[in-house]
Amino acid sequence: MMNIDRRARGVDQGCAIGARVRVLARRLIDDKRIRFLFVGVLNTAVGYGSFAFFLYIGFHYFLAQLASTIIGVVHSYLWNKRFTFRSRERSLQELFRFLSVYAMSYASNMVFLYVFVDVLHMSAYVAGAVGLVITTVVSYIGHNKVSFRSVGPQKS
Repeated sequence: MMNIDRRARGVDQGCAIGARVRVLARRLIDDKRIRFLFVGVLNTAVGYGSFAFFLYIGFHYFLAQLASTIIGVVHSYLWNKRFTFRSRERSLQELFRFLSVYAMSYASNMVFLYVFVDVLHMSAYVAGAVGLVITTVVSYIGHNKVSFRSVGPQKS
């Protein structure tokens, strides 16, 4: 009988812990910055993974960056539109704003790559990773303020 009571209390404690985890997960998912970072991690894996792959198969780093950016832009737009910023807007203006922010991010990344690889003689792999950190900040600000800006009040 005593063993049954201990097991029952363990189940209750497990349920309470599970409920706390679900509440914490919901709070994190409700935070736009956390959603952006989550999508950023996915996009980094897709973007840098394809960049490294294209370097590995012999692409020049500029061409590798271009190809991986195209792949990353499509991936990022779909995830950020629906998941991160929860945009319901269906317009070419939103897509144009998104592409404009990405073009600015891409151009700044290319400048960083040139300086890091050709001027400072850094490995293209390392330079690509350093550029990601810098352009992530630029990208969040641009997408938050320009691409998926809300016209009315919006919960973060």
